[in-house]
Amino acid sequence: MTATQLPSPTVRPATTIAPRADFRRSLLEWGEWGVILALYCWLVARLWAGFWFDGKVINLLLLLSEGLVIGFVLFRRRANQVSRQPAEWLLALAVTCSPMLASPGGESMVPASAAIGLLLFGLVIQLHAKVTLGRSIGMIPANRGLKLGGPYRFVRHPMYAGYLISHVGFLIANPTWWNLAVYGIGNGLQILRLLAEERLLSRDEQYLEYRTRVPYRLIPNVF
Repeated sequence: MTATQLPSPTVRPATTIAPRADFRRSLLEWGEWGVILALYCWLVARLWAGFWFDGKVINLLLLLSEGLVIGFVLFRRRANQVSRQPAEWLLALAVTCSPMLASPGGESMVPASAAIGLLLFGLVIQLHAKVTLGRSIGMIPANRGLKLGGPYRFVRHPMYAGYLISHVGFLIANPTWWNLAVYGIGNGLQILRLLAEERLLSRDEQYLEYRTRVPYRLIPNVF
């Protein structure tokens, strides 16, 4: 009885799926940067025009607040894990771009110093969170390495809390229905984005442990 001879394994050529996926991701990132930069330039033009018309310094401070996003997103590091859900990419893009649709207008509801103080307070929180994240910052839900120090000891999304405070400061200095809609929709979508981020980050055991230590997302003892 002769031994059965097994067929030799078929050698398959290496696939190009990974390079193609990487190319698509790079293309999406370039598109993301282009849209953000275009909207920011439009915001600069509108707020400078408004400043020359009404002299509100707070309008220029908003440029600094939103401009920080541009710098950190352009120089972020590549993610270990990134969402592949088109809806979450669109959501993140809408959240990032919507505040850049705000416009100067209306009579301030409070003294200028109060509105400026509120916007600056939010800006300091944003900056502290962004410096803590460094190149781990991103727009799309992703894991670019966990950063749990600084303001992240108090709430899980301090950068978004800073945005909210700054937006309120600008809104009460420029109270128009348009700005109320822009910030209302933008911050509502922000809640959906942070929930999407937490779904992805919860795959990391270190993040699950962090959630038990820091139970609140934006506002201590509230949410």
